[in-house]
Amino acid sequence: MLDYIQPYLDYFTANPEWALVIIFLIALGEALLIIGLFVPSTAVLVGAGVLVGTGHLHFWPVIIATCLGAISGDQFSYWAGRMFGERLKTFWPLNRYPQLVAKGEDFVRVHGGKSIAIGRFVPGVKSVVPGIVGMFGMNQLFFIFVNVTSGILWSFAHVVPGVLIGEGLAFAGELSGRLLVVLLALLLILALAGFVIRLAAAGVSPFLNHLLARVSDWARARPGRSWQRFSRAVSPDNPRSVMIVLFAAIIIAGLIALINLGLRAASADAVSNMDVSIATLMRESRNAPADEIMTVITMMGDTVVMTSLAVLILAWLIWHKSYRAAWAAGIAIVAAKLFEIAMKLGIQRARPTELSYSGASIYSFPSGHATMAAVIFGILAVLVSHSMGRWGRAVVYALCAVLVVAIAYSRLYLGAHWLSDVLAGLTFGVVMMAAFGVAIEAIPPRRIKPLGLFAAALVVFLGVGALHVSTGFEQATAMYAVPQPQTLVPVAQWVDRDWQKLPARRIDISGKPEETFIAQFAGNLDSLASLLEASGWTASPVWTWRQSLPYLNPNASLLDLAPRPALHEGLKAKLTLTRNHPGDTEGREVIRVYKTGLAAAEGTTYKPIYLVSLTREVKTHGFDLYAIPSQRPASDADVAELRGVLARAQGISIIAGHERAGTRQDLITAIP
Repeated sequence: MLDYIQPYLDYFTANPEWALVIIFLIALGEALLIIGLFVPSTAVLVGAGVLVGTGHLHFWPVIIATCLGAISGDQFSYWAGRMFGERLKTFWPLNRYPQLVAKGEDFVRVHGGKSIAIGRFVPGVKSVVPGIVGMFGMNQLFFIFVNVTSGILWSFAHVVPGVLIGEGLAFAGELSGRLLVVLLALLLILALAGFVIRLAAAGVSPFLNHLLARVSDWARARPGRSWQRFSRAVSPDNPRSVMIVLFAAIIIAGLIALINLGLRAASADAVSNMDVSIATLMRESRNAPADEIMTVITMMGDTVVMTSLAVLILAWLIWHKSYRAAWAAGIAIVAAKLFEIAMKLGIQRARPTELSYSGASIYSFPSGHATMAAVIFGILAVLVSHSMGRWGRAVVYALCAVLVVAIAYSRLYLGAHWLSDVLAGLTFGVVMMAAFGVAIEAIPPRRIKPLGLFAAALVVFLGVGALHVSTGFEQATAMYAVPQPQTLVPVAQWVDRDWQKLPARRIDISGKPEETFIAQFAGNLDSLASLLEASGWTASPVWTWRQSLPYLNPNASLLDLAPRPALHEGLKAKLTLTRNHPGDTEGREVIRVYKTGLAAAEGTTYKPIYLVSLTREVKTHGFDLYAIPSQRPASDADVAELRGVLARAQGISIIAGHERAGTRQDLITAIP
């Protein structure tokens, strides 16, 4: 996947003017009348900041392009208002959004000249405020002053967070190229999910209001009391009509999609080509740092966390005497769980990877994590956003959607589910959320203190999730680990020819060959570690993300920094040892030992075969924000000294030596 992304990054690096043109046009379009509602400016500008942070674009040209686009867009909208005055409201596309224009006029009347600056950061009205102040005849010099100053502030507010994200991705890329790809894919999916929610909130509602008005007028013209009731129910004047119709449409579309997915899963061709392709892509993207991140995310969607969150929601509703809402939420949650169990037992589809689940959970379709996360966070979003405005709803739904999508993505990445399993779980969860939404909109709950509910839910989700991760992370890591099959070969066969089946160099997860392996070792790692520790080497614990925290201190000494997690074919070293030469404060030697898929057998005894590398590390700085040990080739003298230590060791024998990849590779055994 990195091979597909890298050419675009290289192109923008070599031709930054095209990236700047795109950034300018996006910032310009975001500020134009109404058009700005449909331009994904935040995602693109934050993405531009990410490219700055990763070193593919320069900071000031991106800021200048963003400022010029934002200022020009507002200026054009202002001139349109000055030129056409009140007639502007009769032109397309403003004539399709009378409610939005009225809301913008009220906003300008309340905030006056400040509305230009404030409006840039207020979703919805920001696309009409410049045109409205032009219609109202605001002084042009005053508008230019506020437009320029607020445009600069707006540009920094959008680009700088992306730069910080890019710095983080560059930091991740220093550790692992494939980790960078995984995080980029997750960020892209989350950004698309948030943009779709925003687009629905900003763009669908006005069109839906227009459609509902026509349907209401049509029903009102027909005789009969039922038609009159229907007309009042779907009328845009009914504040609940839009949400009821939206939820109903979601239910119908979701059920159609769910039936299609269920029929496919139950057919003989249960696992589609797309399922297999996505599973293969995710499997090839696996790497140790990302595995830990995705394991934490997937554990946040485990039954104990979701059940705690569901209990909190129900208890909150009961405590505030919203019994009908509590009943509706309970029915939706129980129905989702029963649906998951029934479908698993009915279809009995095998998981992409064999995992240590029991009962119905041994089956794959649908994803229980995706189902329960979608319905529980969906119910939370409906309750919290019920009394909010359109944009408040969009923010709440987007936040909950990001959490659900992240959990669903982690199930795909870890190989726990096929793509269709996750889609089915998400679809049913959304259907149940929409059904709950219809019930809430029809009979609104009162006095439930939605912001208090959201805060309490966040505390429970993070608190229970953190406790669950801290107590079960090692077990979960073992369960979701990439399977490593092992092939037994006689020692003589390994020495004669099978040693050549193992790579001569460490293969980084981007597929590039790195340092050479100086030895292949068959034996027990504890004995090897004891021998080397007796010779002045210090064993480092298996690398985890906690050990990366000192990397964030650019002033940390090399002694304070754990050896970088150099991966071989996506896997961490099973044993890492370091040694500092007296008086050498600039660098250190590092031994890394990686497990292979071969094991050498001697009679009834067999030992795994490991690959041993020796490198030198020095401290490097990145953007003066972090410090990471950088690898260098070990000197010939250091390699010769290590060979001498191994040759003199008791119980360890160098049984062969071969010239390979420009260096000697020893075959070492410690099989009793």
